[in-house]
Amino acid sequence: MSRLRLITFDVTNTLLRLRGSPGREYANVAKMFGVNIGHDELDRVYLDVWAEKKSEHPIYGLSDGLTTKQWWADFVRRVFCRAGYTGSPVILEVVAEKLHEKFSEGKNWETMPFASDVLKALCDRGIKLGIVSNFDERLERTLLTHRLLHYFDFVVTTVSARSEKPDPKIFHTALDMAKVNPDDAGHVGDDIINDYFGARNVGMHAFLLDRNGDAARQATSANVAMRPCCVMRGLPDLLKIIDSDFTAVSETLKW
Repeated sequence: MSRLRLITFDVTNTLLRLRGSPGREYANVAKMFGVNIGHDELDRVYLDVWAEKKSEHPIYGLSDGLTTKQWWADFVRRVFCRAGYTGSPVILEVVAEKLHEKFSEGKNWETMPFASDVLKALCDRGIKLGIVSNFDERLERTLLTHRLLHYFDFVVTTVSARSEKPDPKIFHTALDMAKVNPDDAGHVGDDIINDYFGARNVGMHAFLLDRNGDAARQATSANVAMRPCCVMRGLPDLLKIIDSDFTAVSETLKW
């Protein structure tokens, strides 16, 4: 029997992933309104604009008096302008509105392999499950669309916690909601800083989902030293670790 009472999950690229790249999603919607910018150009600038926007207005601008919808509208505008759009700003407002609506529906996401099976198995083991995600308030609807919401006892997002990973506050919010001590809890995610170190820094167990085998490269790129941890190539590995109580299997999976 596992000693964990709670396991929290990241969402993006852990439980769900976009069906196409962000640039492809943006390009497809823009084309509906006569804006023809290739998805390659949009993908090329997307991450830089994301980092810039998050730096200027973290937590979706809530502390600056913005709504998340306003935050996303400006983000969409910046992505298209950075990719070379020089047309009417009114058209970009319409594109941003449609993108917000489409992402709210959650249909442009898909469930990651084995996600439902693993969540069900953890529930069957009597482990409390939660979400800790840097998503906005549309997350619960998206999880419901993909028939995942019912597995979770609670959902903590950047919006609900007014905090974003790797800030300890968002993890403590989840622990407080579950009434569980950090050493009785684990967190699963694919980002070495936000998920692995974010959880470790509050005393939780951390399970790094490393589907592409590049955890060591992530550590080097982030200039951080990894402690021995449970590194998983897929979500089913989590069940092996849980059932072994972190002993034999964790030794074979760590690097």
